[in-house]
Amino acid sequence: MAQFPDLLSVSAEYVPAVDLAQAPTRAQVSAYHVEAGAPIKLTERTFLIPGVAYHVDAVSFEDAPTEFAQLRRFQAVDVSLLFVRLLPKDWALSIRLAPGLAGDVVRFERGLFRMNALAMATRTFSKKVVFGGGGLISYSFGTLLPLPAIYLEVKIRTWLEFEMFLPAFLALRSIPVPNRLEVSARVDVSGNSYGVRDERIRGAWPCQDEVVEGSGRAPEPNACMDNLAYSTASAGVDVSVRLFSSVWLNAYAGGLFYRRFEPKNADGDTLPGGADSLPRAYVVRAGLTWRIPGI
Repeated sequence: MAQFPDLLSVSAEYVPAVDLAQAPTRAQVSAYHVEAGAPIKLTERTFLIPGVAYHVDAVSFEDAPTEFAQLRRFQAVDVSLLFVRLLPKDWALSIRLAPGLAGDVVRFERGLFRMNALAMATRTFSKKVVFGGGGLISYSFGTLLPLPAIYLEVKIRTWLEFEMFLPAFLALRSIPVPNRLEVSARVDVSGNSYGVRDERIRGAWPCQDEVVEGSGRAPEPNACMDNLAYSTASAGVDVSVRLFSSVWLNAYAGGLFYRRFEPKNADGDTLPGGADSLPRAYVVRAGLTWRIPGI
């Protein structure tokens, strides 16, 4: 069951405003995520799960100067296809492809295309241990990032289990009331890249030439922001309560101990002035999850 995603998940996240080092303003980020999947049973041991996901990072600013281009919304749409094959001797193979679009606007444009791919094999060694590994590849804005993937699930007690999927998360989960209540201590690492197509940026210097009182400056492509990378790491406590059937209510509270904005040009190089590491802040998230009741 560790191979299968949820049927539906919806969540909203809030992070308070913090000062930006590269601009005289404060920024507050809220994130919203919707993801759905539909498992198709091809055979007794073969499954195909198509899915779709929509994510938005909404940014609001305080006391921003008029000349500051306020990019207020970054969106991502992904369409995924997961293939799962249960193999002999308690092995399982998972292959997932997820092409998508990401930017301050979502439109069919080559420069906004991205692709994520995962291939992983796992084995159930006993009723208490599942272990596996493989690799994942992320492609966006001309940058190809290959990473190893490691999965581990250990049932320490009937009420306590450890789950880890590197490089994304690790969790120590307590189940005080089976099939009713779950409490987890989690560490999560996430990241996203968005294309920037706002005309206030792409239509001005250094992306375009500038003429001021008969003189001007030529464009500087190396200093023109083409995309923005956003990465975070957090630690906190997640509480899940089953409402009815296989629908669960989730609430998370924790701290962001790493958060970084990195503006890049079309070649994938960081712009002059560098990335902006934001101060630590708390984060709260709430959502609903409709789990697969059984296959």
